[in-house]
Amino acid sequence: MKLSIVIVNYNVKAFLQQALDSIIKATAKIEAEIFVVDNHSVDGSLDMLRKEFPQVNLIANNENLGFSKANNQAIEQVTGEFIWLLNPDTLIQEDTPEKLIAVMDSDPKIGLLGCKILNDDGSLQLACRRSFPTPWVAFTKLLGLANLFPKSKWFGRYNLTHLDPDEAYEVEAISGSCMFLRATALAEVGMLDETFFMYGEDLDWCFRFGESGWKVQYTPDTSIVHYKGESSKVAAWDTMSHFYRAMDIFAKKHFKGSTRFPLHWILRGGIFARYLVSIITKLGKNSVAFLLDAVGLLILTVFAIYIKFGTLEVLENYMVVLPVYLGTWLAVISSIGLYRTYKYSVSRAILAASLGFLINVTLTYFFKDYAFSRTVMLISYVGALLWIPSWRIFASSRRTENFELGTQKTLVIGEFTSAKDIFSKLMTNVGLGYTPVGIVGLDDSHSDDERVIGHIRDLPALVEYHHIDEVIFTSDDVELKQIFAYLPMLSKRGVNIKLVSGNLSFIVGKSVVDSLQAVQLIDMDFKYFHLGSRFLKRVEDLIIAPLMMLTVRPFQGMMVKSGKMISKEIELFDRTYRVYSTSDGRENFWSNLSLLPQVIRGKLSLVGSPLGLKDNELEVKRGIFSLESVRGGSQLSEEERYSLLNYYLHNHSGLLDLEIIIKAFLGK
Repeated sequence: MKLSIVIVNYNVKAFLQQALDSIIKATAKIEAEIFVVDNHSVDGSLDMLRKEFPQVNLIANNENLGFSKANNQAIEQVTGEFIWLLNPDTLIQEDTPEKLIAVMDSDPKIGLLGCKILNDDGSLQLACRRSFPTPWVAFTKLLGLANLFPKSKWFGRYNLTHLDPDEAYEVEAISGSCMFLRATALAEVGMLDETFFMYGEDLDWCFRFGESGWKVQYTPDTSIVHYKGESSKVAAWDTMSHFYRAMDIFAKKHFKGSTRFPLHWILRGGIFARYLVSIITKLGKNSVAFLLDAVGLLILTVFAIYIKFGTLEVLENYMVVLPVYLGTWLAVISSIGLYRTYKYSVSRAILAASLGFLINVTLTYFFKDYAFSRTVMLISYVGALLWIPSWRIFASSRRTENFELGTQKTLVIGEFTSAKDIFSKLMTNVGLGYTPVGIVGLDDSHSDDERVIGHIRDLPALVEYHHIDEVIFTSDDVELKQIFAYLPMLSKRGVNIKLVSGNLSFIVGKSVVDSLQAVQLIDMDFKYFHLGSRFLKRVEDLIIAPLMMLTVRPFQGMMVKSGKMISKEIELFDRTYRVYSTSDGRENFWSNLSLLPQVIRGKLSLVGSPLGLKDNELEVKRGIFSLESVRGGSQLSEEERYSLLNYYLHNHSGLLDLEIIIKAFLGK
């Protein structure tokens, strides 16, 4: 056997499937065997392996044995001349195995080989070649000198940032995510040290290979993508502890000689300090949204006190009640998911500001000691109503996680048949948060289909012209080598790159795996038809429609003219009404505002079934806005239009209606 590939899996089914797809393609002409050791995954990995990859040698553990022990289980059974340890969250090119074998054959002294490893955005993963964390190297890393002076031989040794990543050289260590070794060298060096549960075992192995006289080599001849840390996300805090514990074990094992004893304790102390800094940093990163709300609300409340009294000398009278009211607001914001799933939802932000205000007002009647001035509370509420949604709108415009409905403008790249299937699933699976812009073909076929907006050779121009956030490649259609070639260009433009697995069931990308399985619509509980929902929807129409009549309806004519919109007539209630669409046939916020009087009369709703959709016998009011109008409109097939309507009926709420209106207004 020429090559044995070993993968340890723990709850990363979609990434594993993608990795195995790429490995099987790349080893089609090589005598190879594949071992997968599963550390008691509970995400369906075993069923997927048995069904999709029966040729894989599977070792299924009943508990999580850790990375080293699991790898050793497979290493004991391999028969290859070369052994390749790969992480499950990696993606290899079609010629990667051949090139790694060629490098090993070129120098029999190489015992351990690593290649260039890229992050999913195309940037270099620095850990793919590095030095051992000796006291000096660790010192420069811990103090940040390595980041300040990356090109310095003195300070850049940890990740060898002073060396050209496009040149080959012997190194002290390579990344454990991709370790290509010679079986004869393994027989001399020995197995992985099982003292290391997770992390550190790769450094230890490299150290032992070097001590045994074998070369540890880095090659830029080929590259792989590593979606770093996917398995570890299942238990992030435990993973952080494992990492720093592993560094401590390594320092104690290799740097505790009699002459190094004091330095060893300095190194261990530095590792512990770095651990504490990491905990603080992690907490800070997860608390940014909380701090923005807390600080903003505090400033607004203090400002309201100043407006009311003309001085801040009375502030000490509010020192007891300020934490109560701010705490109430923050608790409401947290309870409706604005620090988790719906971080950038504008409608939920408005609801949170309003509910917090109502609860705080209620508190003044039950607890007189906590009573604010009514003027102060009202000014604070107006400020909260502006601040809580506003910073989220700004933040979402800088990111791709926009709003509850999502505005990740997306291109699908691949052969038309599979690409259109993915395009349709993205369009109708609203919860995924994608807004498909079009299909980019691999050839010029189907160019007359309105969903096809260009050829892959024009990808850079298409990304720039359409302001694309996401690019999704179909793995069976586009060669991985071709995808790798586009990584740097897309990364520079801030575009996320994702890949759909071979069975078109999952989208795999940076820190996310999205399921594309069709939504089951049988026996659904349609929230739209609940009596309470219908009543609240009517109340919402009667409040918002008159406001829109007064505030935005007068500007419709000007916006229609400036946008060069096309007028058309539609038949409703035995009468003809004039509405508008963009030049490509789509609706926008201004298209149907002339129908607002019909909303007030109760014949239409602000949000409902699309005006042009055939009667589906569901007794759904037609709306001047619809989920369809913010999901592609004219690009949708009849089946896709009804799928979106079903999604709306099933998930209906006042918040969803408000989100659709806001998204239409913002043009998201």
